[in-house]
Amino acid sequence: MRDITLQAMPVMADGGRHEGRLVLADGQLVAVFTWVTPEETIGGQERAGGWFLEAGFGPCGDLMSARPPVLADLDEAVTWVRARLGTA
Repeated sequence: MRDITLQAMPVMADGGRHEGRLVLADGQLVAVFTWVTPEETIGGQERAGGWFLEAGFGPCGDLMSARPPVLADLDEAVTWVRARLGTA
């Protein structure tokens, strides 16, 4: 099982400062998530906001699409990363 660590990092996205997390697997950057509000998520008010995949690298990058995931919490984000890395 890979060591997954999260590092808090502000991210400049959509013209403003967002709370962000760098996601590292065994010390290598594999993803950047930013916190988005309900107004910023697709579907608006039906969600309470979440963690948006701003950028993915390696196995986390090949899914980049028109609709990257918005995950409810950081535990869900780590689970998503583990699944992409094949270490779930």
